Amino acid sequence: MLVTLVSATSIAHIYKAQTFEEKVSDTVLTNPSKQASEKKDADRLLEIFEQVNNRGTHLAVLVSFVIVGLITWSLTETIDRPLRGIERAIRQFNRGNLNARIPPSDIPELHRLGLTLNSAASRLQGVEERRREVIGNLAHELGNPLTVIRGYLELMSHGEMSLTPSVGQQLHKEAERMARLLEDLKTLSKVETGNLPLHLQVVDPNLLLKSVVRALSVRNRKGIRLELDCSTILPDIFADPDRVRQVLINLISNALNYTEQGRVIVRAWNDDTRIWVEVSDTGVGIAPEDLPRVFDRFWRSESSRRQNACGTGIGLAITKHLVEVQGGQINVESELNKGTVFRFSLPLATTELA
Repeated sequence: MLVTLVSATSIAHIYKAQTFEEKVSDTVLTNPSKQASEKKDADRLLEIFEQVNNRGTHLAVLVSFVIVGLITWSLTETIDRPLRGIERAIRQFNRGNLNARIPPSDIPELHRLGLTLNSAASRLQGVEERRREVIGNLAHELGNPLTVIRGYLELMSHGEMSLTPSVGQQLHKEAERMARLLEDLKTLSKVETGNLPLHLQVVDPNLLLKSVVRALSVRNRKGIRLELDCSTILPDIFADPDRVRQVLINLISNALNYTEQGRVIVRAWNDDTRIWVEVSDTGVGIAPEDLPRVFDRFWRSESSRRQNACGTGIGLAITKHLVEVQGGQINVESELNKGTVFRFSLPLATTELA
């Protein structure tokens, strides 16, 4: 703006001076009879004009500089104020205060920048809250078996208890629980970071379902009936057979653990693009307010903790990720004291997928 105003003023100043001088010279030359007497007056007139023109130019430059300065200050303040707000908020973020937010701005570009940074802060805040929750839950889950093991070891070190087969079995059980928890954490971490290797291939779901149901039926010690209801021959799916087996074992084992009497039924059917597998039980069920948190890491309802103290609270989170990473969906329906139904899908094997 300064360059433009100075250039315009300078051009106007020079143009006016030259043009006026030319006009005066032309006037004098057109009247030769009065040329001598009027030349002196013309020189005087040019001198006066030059003084007035210079003063006018100086005044114009001064006023232009003042106006430009005020406009520049106003624009700078308009831009600088929201930038200072963004800087203050970022400093708060760096100090760990993720509750700070950038105020809205009248400048569209800065407003969009503020919304982006606020969104990033919200996501970081969620990550931090989940991290603290995971650490607290992990400490709780590892603390229980460690307390049991330490209690037994203290009693044995003081000579108050000997290492009997039952004590050894209990210690082995708690050690297995910790090992299972750590293995589940490793799997969950790999799935969430996208580092879990998948060996996708064409899989026959009929054989997979039968083998899992047969294996879990042999291990079932509670007398709960485990049935497979698959009346039709299912088409092949495109999935990782080991991960599908892990999903089935997690869901069916949970159903058996939380069912005291009745039965667990595994159903399967297909539509045009995928197969659906449903695991239903007649167990304790899940309260409506607890359903949204079923797939959260380490979350377990109070009734499930009483029913199955050995659970880690990670199995369903892993199951959900394993289904989704293979292109499927999973959902749950439940009614308290009547039973629960988990239902998941996997894509059918097609030429494009293969």
